[in-house]
Amino acid sequence: MTTGDETRRARGRAAKKGAAGAETVADEDSERFRLVSISAARAPSGCSGHDWLVYRIAQGTNIITGYRQGDLKAASAEVETIVTSLNERRVSAKAKPGRKPGRTPAAESPPKEEPES
Repeated sequence: MTTGDETRRARGRAAKKGAAGAETVADEDSERFRLVSISAARAPSGCSGHDWLVYRIAQGTNIITGYRQGDLKAASAEVETIVTSLNERRVSAKAKPGRKPGRTPAAESPPKEEPES
């Protein structure tokens, strides 16, 4: 399934839920990472070569700028992989509600044994 399909389905579900659901989809879209641009660039300081590209990934108003050396096709594929990974991390981090694994709340801890007098 492509990202466009996911977005259309989410918007369809939101339309069924009403205006509040539509706002949630808009918020989720603004939080998604997306590739803004890839263009030729001079070598970053401390690097040599002439086949450098600069890419920009956006999430809302935040911009990530990175550099890749190589041809446009290969760099585009690599950066798309980065964007996909960032979005998967963002979604999976939100999908894990509850306490951290390995921690036992006080209510579930075994009762302390009191010494007999």
